[in-house]
Amino acid sequence: MTKQDPKLWKTSKLVSFLEEASLAYRNGSPIIDDDTYDHIFLAELQRRDPEHSFLKKIEEEPDFGTGRLKHSEPMLSIEKSYSVEETQKWVNRVLKEANKQAIDKDGIRVIATAKLDGLAAVYREDGLLATRGDGTHGNDITSCFDKGVVNIAEGIPGVGELVMTTDYFEKNLKQLGYAHPRNICVGVVNSDEVNEDFIEALKDGAVRFVPYSTMDRWEGSFDNLIENHEQIQQQVLESCQYPTDGVVVEITHGLLKTQLGSTSHHHRWQIALKQRSATKQTTIIDIVWQTKRTGRVTPVLEVESIELSGANVSRVTAHHAGNVKALQLGKGAVISVERSGEVIPKIVDVLKTASSIQIAKTCSSCGQDLSWQRDFLVCTNHSSCPAQMENTLEHFFKIHGQVDGFGSKSIEKLVAGGIDTLEKIYSSNEDDFINVGFGPGQSKNLRRELDRSISVDTEDWRFLGAFGIPQLGRGDSRRLLQHFSIADLAKITQEEIMEIEGFAEISSADIIQGLSKRWSTIHNMLGLGFNLIETPLISEAAAVESPISGMRVVFSGKMISGSRSEMKKNAQALGAQVQSSVSSKTDMLICGEKVGPTKIAKAEKLGIRIIKEEDYNLLLK
Repeated sequence: MTKQDPKLWKTSKLVSFLEEASLAYRNGSPIIDDDTYDHIFLAELQRRDPEHSFLKKIEEEPDFGTGRLKHSEPMLSIEKSYSVEETQKWVNRVLKEANKQAIDKDGIRVIATAKLDGLAAVYREDGLLATRGDGTHGNDITSCFDKGVVNIAEGIPGVGELVMTTDYFEKNLKQLGYAHPRNICVGVVNSDEVNEDFIEALKDGAVRFVPYSTMDRWEGSFDNLIENHEQIQQQVLESCQYPTDGVVVEITHGLLKTQLGSTSHHHRWQIALKQRSATKQTTIIDIVWQTKRTGRVTPVLEVESIELSGANVSRVTAHHAGNVKALQLGKGAVISVERSGEVIPKIVDVLKTASSIQIAKTCSSCGQDLSWQRDFLVCTNHSSCPAQMENTLEHFFKIHGQVDGFGSKSIEKLVAGGIDTLEKIYSSNEDDFINVGFGPGQSKNLRRELDRSISVDTEDWRFLGAFGIPQLGRGDSRRLLQHFSIADLAKITQEEIMEIEGFAEISSADIIQGLSKRWSTIHNMLGLGFNLIETPLISEAAAVESPISGMRVVFSGKMISGSRSEMKKNAQALGAQVQSSVSSKTDMLICGEKVGPTKIAKAEKLGIRIIKEEDYNLLLK
């Protein structure tokens, strides 16, 4: 067993870590591999408290801030098996119920399909695509089809996943630094403007919604399943062209499925077969401590190079300083390593501890003494630590998404030259950029991009999310700005945030603290006159009297009487909710020139009012 033994933890700490790890995975940034999560941490909670409420919860997908849809049937998690013995126990439970119902064992067939490692979703009868969400409600992500996601369902409703073909990812995107195809699917869904790296993938049809009903499958009896347990898994996985996370096995007998039913967590008539990844041992050479945007200092293990799952591995994550201490890591320690999901190297076990534990005492970026906050080391020099400045600036430009040229190397050069805040960057001219080492042409481009980022249309929730305030990602920023304008956030209280659905006491406190620390910068940036598309306030939309007040509208095509962004702003001012794509909740589609036939056909199918731009203008008058 790994020395990172959760048996030493209190239950509250164990559950908190499980929640953090689950959320990180769903957001596309895993902090621990799947097997360690299941076998070590989750298994300890199951042993200690099998009735704990966490074990009954659905593994939630992230909230993408789009419309909420209720599922006609709950989208549950799946019970897991890591051995033929565990699968046999599941078979025994199914057969026990079959005996009760006098159902002949020979009449029960089993099918096995690959368990896709993507973004779980369901294609509905009304033509909408919804994420799993919390299992009862999900986000409407139908707009991903307009962006280029291929719908393999071809109009057939069913549960499936958003995935990218493995070959395409390996050939075109892995070398750009993306860790896993799932992250790309999340990125496509979670942004109004698609990342340039993903545009070609969408054009090439490599990002798809794949229903499980369309996939290749194995079919046989319970005896076949147990006798050929490993071979069946291998056969199913080799036939799949997408990233996988095991094999789903389920019975096909309708009456027995009904009798078996479900728990609040999973269906009793299906199970996921999973295997541990291949592991190898290696020796730690050194520990490198990296300071992140928030000041947290995380350890990366430099190890003797090993070949693992077709890749050379020389660096392994150790997650946090508490891990280094608990596992007694340092130079000379021997560890067993695996590539989680065939991508991220993780520690599986510690075979030999270090003679001396290596824990950083000062920040490698600024030299500040580090302090402990739970299991993390933290550099509290937030205002002048170069690493924190660089990561904060990089986060802003990445989330804002409208400024080219401000990558990690450029930001590193700016910070080294003393241009180390957003205020300084946006007030710099071409000469200032030349003085810190940029060429004349690049300096001109940087200034031009900054000016463009101010004038181009930018959603206010994206602008707010770019400041990296804890608990305020893009989805939560949008939810907050539905109740308060961005200017009002200077005087908002924790209690007011807690009144909004989805914000609890701890997250609300974190937001207040984060806003307090960053408000000077936010205020300064607002003063530059960014062209922000304001999120309609729910309270104002209900109060405005106009022909479109309270209606959900979509603008499509080239507009004559003004730009589309201007018309959207005007519609919002008149109390309408402007949507990015047509859905069953849309009330009106306003058409300019050259509207795509697909969008019109969808509106006609859903019975949505379709109106030309000139008729829309007459309606407003």
